[in-house]
Amino acid sequence: MKKSISILAISALLFISVGCQEKNRKQSDNLAEKSELKLSCVAEYLRSDGSRYITEQKYEFFRNSDSMTLKAKEPFGEITWSVQNGVYTIQKGVPDKVSNKELYSLIMDKDIAGGLLELYLAGMSGEKPVIGNIGKSLTFEGKLFELADQKSGVKLYRNKTAGKVDLAVSGTNKSYLLHGYNYQKNGRKGLYPSKLDIYQYRTDFDKKLIAQISCFLE
Repeated sequence: MKKSISILAISALLFISVGCQEKNRKQSDNLAEKSELKLSCVAEYLRSDGSRYITEQKYEFFRNSDSMTLKAKEPFGEITWSVQNGVYTIQKGVPDKVSNKELYSLIMDKDIAGGLLELYLAGMSGEKPVIGNIGKSLTFEGKLFELADQKSGVKLYRNKTAGKVDLAVSGTNKSYLLHGYNYQKNGRKGLYPSKLDIYQYRTDFDKKLIAQISCFLE
C-alpha cells in the first residue's frame, strides 16, 4: 500500500514538473519571438491648455502573439508598456509622483494602446476582415466607414470608398478614434500607417484631436 502511494506521489510530481517546464518553455518562446514590425515614432500630444509635447517612441509588433510593446524616455522616467490580446501591462513607468497627470494619462492610456495594436495588426495581416454587423457604420470627416471587425473591445472600420481598414475606435468611459494614413510597405509583411491621428470621439461633429504620431521603419 505504501509502495503504491509512493508511486502515485512520484508520478504526480513528474506531471507537475513537466507542466512547469512546458509553461516556462512557452514563456521563453514568447520572449524570444522576433517582431514583424519595428518602428521609430515621433508622437505629439496636444494638452487641454493648448500646449504641445513631443516625444520619441519605439514600437514593436508581434503578429503571432497579437501583441505590441512601446518604449520611451519621458520626464517622469523610462516607460515600457505592452498589450496582448486586449490585456494591457505596464512593465516600467509607474513613478511615485507625476507633475503632469494629463500627459502621463495620455501616454499610458490602455484604450489608446489597444487601438494602436489592432489598427497596426489589421495592416500587417494583408487581409481584408470579413464585414460583420452590416448596417453599423460611422462618419469621419464626411466619409462613411463600415464596421469590419471587433477584437478585444476595439472596433475596426473600413473606409467604404477606399476599401482600407484604417480606423479604430476603442474605450468605454471615453471613446478614442485612431485614424491611420500614409500607408507604407513593410517588406512582404503587409502595410503600416506612417501617420496616425488620435481623437477623443463622440461623433464626426464632436471630436477633439489629442495626439499625432509619425513613424518610420527601423
